[in-house]
Amino acid sequence: MKDRFREGVLRMRRSIRLAVCDDEAPVLSYLTDQIRKEFGKYDLCAEADIFISPVELEKVLREKSYDVYFLDIDMPKMNGLELARILREQREEIPLVFVSAREEYVFQSFEVHPFSFVRKSRFKQDMEKAVCDLSRRFCQENQAFCSIRDEAGRCYELPLADTLYLEARDKYVNVFVQRGQDFYVRNTLSNIEKMLEPEQFVRIHKSFVVNLRAVYAIKYEKVILDNGKELPLGRGRSEEVKRRFCRL
Repeated sequence: MKDRFREGVLRMRRSIRLAVCDDEAPVLSYLTDQIRKEFGKYDLCAEADIFISPVELEKVLREKSYDVYFLDIDMPKMNGLELARILREQREEIPLVFVSAREEYVFQSFEVHPFSFVRKSRFKQDMEKAVCDLSRRFCQENQAFCSIRDEAGRCYELPLADTLYLEARDKYVNVFVQRGQDFYVRNTLSNIEKMLEPEQFVRIHKSFVVNLRAVYAIKYEKVILDNGKELPLGRGRSEEVKRRFCRL
């Protein structure tokens, strides 16, 4: 049995477009590599364009836009704050992340409302948090896809709004969706369950995980979905499932 998926319902990876600007070439290279690695932890493929000066980046803005901008501040000819003002005039909501060794710029940066300020003295901690927050925002803005993996480590995107439930069948997990074609992933249900959004998906039976947003009612030993489909509810899971359903 092979994994089946419908294009548009399941994609291998998501990508996020980044512009990274720093006037020191070695720093720019290191910074870009680390940003890519951090986004990779959230199954986001970071497509980064690098710029050695704000002037160079400003020229590109006439033809291209990005999802996130990572900017140094203390740069010649035009500093990061000046570039940020230009970006704000074009797109007020675009996430700007300053990466600087000059921590005295933190308060001055507030005037352009940065998404985050990464201190080079605490680069690892600050960057981890910034990318985590950016990834969460990006997923929310892109209709919330949840990443799951098969046994080979391949990453797939599960459309949260369209996913009804998952069922364990032999060595595969069958994913049932509201629109499009159902598909299979070779893995255990327990492994897949750990990859799902805990606030939205719950184990209702040894063989079933359900999307709580697709549940119409819970009666006796059954979970009834909005489309009328009835799924078995394990006795030992009944109270927890009902509690989670009422809390949603």
